Order: sequence, then C-alpha cells, then structure tokens
Amino acid sequence: MTVIGWEWAFAAAAALVVALALLAVWQAARISRLHARVLELRHRIEVGAALAAHPKRPEQRLVGVVVNVTKESADHVVGLVRSACADAGMPEPLIMDTTAEDPGHEMSRRALEAGCDVVIAVGGDGTVRAVATEIAGTPSALGVVPLGTGNLFARNIGLPHHNVESCVSEALHGAPHGVDTVNLTLERAGGRTERQVSLVIAGGGLDAQVMASTPDELKQRAGWLAYGAAGLRHVMGPRKTVTVELDDRGPATFRVRSVLLANCGILQAGMVLVPSARFDDGHMDTVLFTPRHALDWARIVAKTTLRFTADIPVMTVRQAKTGRISMAEPLQFQIDGDAVGEVISVRAVVDHGALTVNGVVTEVLAGTEGAVSDRAASPPTS
Repeated sequence: MTVIGWEWAFAAAAALVVALALLAVWQAARISRLHARVLELRHRIEVGAALAAHPKRPEQRLVGVVVNVTKESADHVVGLVRSACADAGMPEPLIMDTTAEDPGHEMSRRALEAGCDVVIAVGGDGTVRAVATEIAGTPSALGVVPLGTGNLFARNIGLPHHNVESCVSEALHGAPHGVDTVNLTLERAGGRTERQVSLVIAGGGLDAQVMASTPDELKQRAGWLAYGAAGLRHVMGPRKTVTVELDDRGPATFRVRSVLLANCGILQAGMVLVPSARFDDGHMDTVLFTPRHALDWARIVAKTTLRFTADIPVMTVRQAKTGRISMAEPLQFQIDGDAVGEVISVRAVVDHGALTVNGVVTEVLAGTEGAVSDRAASPPTS
C-alpha cells in the first residue's frame, strides 16, 4: 500500500473512532434523559398517590413555611415550595421569615392560627426545633428542608439532606410519622427556670463548650468541620460532678466530661454516637462520658467512628422516659447544637409521638441507609 493509501486508511479509522465516540455520547445522553423522565414520572405518580390518600382535597390544604432568611439558599427553597404547591393544586403557601430575636416560634403559631396542615421549617436545626416546639401536640405536621451546618434532625430521620428539591417534596407529600420530643426544664443559678424542647441531642459539658465557642462565621465557611478546632481546645478539660435520676431509679453520682440526653444517635459524616437511640421508641438515651485521659478518649472515638457495639466503661448509656440531671456547679448546656448557657439542673420528659413529621424514612430505625441514598440520587424535576 502506498503512503497515500496508508494516510487514507488512518484518516478513515480516525473518523470511525470519532463517529463511534459521538454515537456513544449521544446514546449516553439519551439514556440519561430517559432515566430523568422515568424519575419524573415516578415522582408524579408518588405525588398523585399522596394527594389522593390525603383526607383533604389539595385546594383545602394550606402550607406554612418558616424561613431562616440568613441561609444562602432560602429564596431558592421558597420558590420550590411555591412551585410544588401550584403543581399540586394547593393554595399559595404562607411564607414567614424568622428574625434575630425569634427563630420561628411566633411564625409557627401564626401558621397554626391560619389552619396550616403542614408547617415547613427551612433552615438549620435551630429553626426546626423552634417550629417543632410550637406544633408538637397539634394535628399539623412538620416538614423539614435543611439548610444548616449539621442538619442532624434531617440526617436522623433519613431525609436526603443534600437535595433540597427532594426535601421539599417530602415535606409536602411524604408519609407522616410520629416522632418523640424530649421536653426539658432548665434551671439556672438563682432558681430561674425555662422550658425547651429537644429533637436530637441535648447535653452539658464538652459538647456545649464546643457549640458555644465555635463562631457562626466559621460554621458558615467550614460547615460542621468548624467544630473540630473547638473540640481539640476543650477535649482535655476537667470532669464535673453530676447526679442522675432516671425514671424511678435512685440517684447516682458521676464525674463526667459530658452528659447527653439523646433522642437520636447519628452525627455528621454518618457517625453513630448512640446506636440504641431511636426517635420514636418513647425513650431517651442518657449518655455519660467519664474519660480520665487521652487513652479513654481514644476508646470513645474508636467506638463512635468504627461502630463498635461492645460497651466501654468510660461511656455509660441508660434508657429512660424521664430523668433529672443535677450539677454540683453551673455547667454549659446545649440543645440540638444551640448553646443555651449555664444550668444547674435539667429535668427531661419524653413525649412519645408528640410530633408528626412528613417524609421520615422508617428504614433508618433498622439501620438501613439504602432508602436514603436512593431518594438522594433521585431528585424530582418538578
């Protein structure tokens, strides 16, 4: 074959390769479009079934939205809620912004007074907790679109917390599920008391010190990793004396670095701090951390990150429906990631199934994460 013949052969082969590559790209794009269409149709079918199963007609269902407007995606989420309500034939939602003075209490009460069937909390765990505090014990359901640093409640109930479109759909059309609340009475030095509600984890000691000393600006930039630096600063602090009374058991005194009241057990990055904690079992898990040195902390970290099921002596877990923690001296306290200052005692009572939440993945309770990943990978297109 001549040189010209070889050049033509190479050119033809190259053209064939390019044509096959373009065909493969076109085919992949076509398959992707078909997959997206299938997901859209499946989503519409699920929404249609949810609307048909609801006791009220769509035009009778009013949605309230409590929005933390400081969050970057807040306006986008509000637009998604408006579009989803319009697509479902539901009235224009009642949109209310939180303020620096009120993270959502008054707004939630206004939503209840307006007759909202579901109140959607758009923000972090603080916004979720404020809305839940007001609607717990009412017929209205809570919807959650997480935009915070930790988004621990959304993680624990199995919401696809990285996909706001799916979370909007679950908030409006997800199956309702009863969730426990932990009702707290905090006592301050001087005898002043106040009532609070916890959905995830409340605690005193190290965890509260970390929450209190982590700047909001750092949390916005680094997310939940911002807590790491504060944790390293405080981890080797002194233990404190607390007395714990659970249900009808007698008081027991411990020297702790941290004491937790857990309604849920999952932390960021999939770490399971309290495997026995379930948000709908009618119990809270009281966790006492009693480390004396770095080796004890290493054992706690290993148990948490590697999910060891064996008990370790420096981490005691007890279940109860009621409890009281009394501090020998004022102790920093936090509720669901919000630092609330120093307390001298905390009374806790579990209210079983007090809060109806839309979109809970019940498989999470059995440790199954597949349902969460499936939903996160399949965002609705409407």
